[in-house]
Amino acid sequence: MYIEKIAVPDASSAYLGNLIYYLAKRPDLYDRLEKEVTFQIGNAGNAKKLSRITKDCARQIIDVIYNIDKFEKIKSLLDINEKNVKVNISRTGGLLPAGNFLRYLFARPNSDLYAGDSDKARVFVDKEYTISFETENVECRLTTEWVDSELVEGGNGNYLKALIAIVNEYYKENIEIKTILGERYLYMIKEKFEFKDLPEVLKTDFARRYITSLLAKPFVILTGNSGTGKTRISKQFAEYLEWESDEGKKNWVIIPVGADWTDNTKILGYYNPLAEDGNGKYEKTKIVELIEEANRHKEIPYFVILDEMNLSHVERYFSDFLSHMETPDTPFELEGYTRRLDYPENMFVVGTVNIDETTYMFSPKVLDRANVIEFKPQKEDVFKVFSAAGTVGKMVPVNDGSAQAFLKLAKEIRTGKFAVDEDLTHYYTDVDGDFTGSNLDYVEGVFSDIYEIVQKYDFEFAFRTVKEIRNYIAAAYELLEKTEFNLNQIIDEQLLQKILPKIHGNKKEIGQMLEELTGLCDKYSLVLSKKKIEQMKGKLAKVQYASFI
Repeated sequence: MYIEKIAVPDASSAYLGNLIYYLAKRPDLYDRLEKEVTFQIGNAGNAKKLSRITKDCARQIIDVIYNIDKFEKIKSLLDINEKNVKVNISRTGGLLPAGNFLRYLFARPNSDLYAGDSDKARVFVDKEYTISFETENVECRLTTEWVDSELVEGGNGNYLKALIAIVNEYYKENIEIKTILGERYLYMIKEKFEFKDLPEVLKTDFARRYITSLLAKPFVILTGNSGTGKTRISKQFAEYLEWESDEGKKNWVIIPVGADWTDNTKILGYYNPLAEDGNGKYEKTKIVELIEEANRHKEIPYFVILDEMNLSHVERYFSDFLSHMETPDTPFELEGYTRRLDYPENMFVVGTVNIDETTYMFSPKVLDRANVIEFKPQKEDVFKVFSAAGTVGKMVPVNDGSAQAFLKLAKEIRTGKFAVDEDLTHYYTDVDGDFTGSNLDYVEGVFSDIYEIVQKYDFEFAFRTVKEIRNYIAAAYELLEKTEFNLNQIIDEQLLQKILPKIHGNKKEIGQMLEELTGLCDKYSLVLSKKKIEQMKGKLAKVQYASFI
């Protein structure tokens, strides 16, 4: 029994009462439903079931946000007078209809309600809250007078649904309150995204490199022979971080690239003047619709997976999109599209690439803007499929705030919050024993040596590459346990994923360069890069031409 979504009216409705009565008659169904609901809300310790009693539910929510930041995020909404503290709905930017929905949240000591001496206490007397303003610290107690009903314009009272709407908006980086089968659950948003928390299927070396690459730059190319798992890993990670809007729209999409993609209309759509009885209509693609959703939900990561990206000439359909990816502050200019369409900074693009006689090569322009990860499964992993119970099914969305935490970490890395620490773990000495310095010195030294080699053969790299390599190192450092972080391994991966993909040519053009890079790999023990260079040298010897892909 798998329940995708059940539309249930409010908990007070007769419908829900009848449902509960029916399930009570069928304990087998009830047990299965209870297990499924537990499964759906995460069952990971991050979801807290809120009280059905309206005032107690309000208190639970208030206590959570008070523990987060002492109401800092909503302080600008508060009106303070001598006797109470209220929320000014007009300052919420149209979040709620006009009304006095939170006429007072707290009573102050000057209020007769504060002491709670009456027969029916109108505040919770067992806890005091302190709200710190520049001129004073306001002591107060939370009201017990709450109603749980719909928000109607002009309403007056302390409405629980108004509080929930405000908390879901102003504390969306910390918590989310959802209603499932008439019960309210408060989800704590994950503070940090870490590799150790991922499911086992995503703890492979390829998965680590893929996730680290996404954190460093929201454009990754996965290459390899057909059937090696490129699409699978990108789909599994998107499913793991899956999020669904209230309208049922998910935060990821797989788009198979067609051989007939000769312009950007397959990506960005087009204006059809004959649609809508001749009135004209902009024909949106799934990618445009995802961009719109991403702009509406900026705290959630969105994933576009372009499957078999090079089945058509990439530059013909992707160049405009790629340009906006590099300049996200510039909106798309789409003829006939009547609204502003910004490139969302919370969108991640993944392209899978197969190499055969039906596909096209990438230009240096495309390769320079991505981490390129080649999938080559080991023989023992391939033959494990014979004894496997079955193929891996759909990943279960984690629903613990990992999606928000992933996006937050990616943004922080891109903006340079996590600089490469000069004292990451170790200091290094080169093979001759005459190089000593910090890890940052070591990284710069290795890539300086790489630069001197590739520059001689017109394959030098520039500012963008150095910045993205730095981001990758920072991402790896933040993603991994410090005891698992290996700087030399990360340098090896960046030579493999950022420098080597742009190298191509005949024996005269790149033969000597590959020999020099082999020597450099030996000097710094760059195992992955050396293996790839040896493969390129082998191909060069056979057909007099070699490229990374």
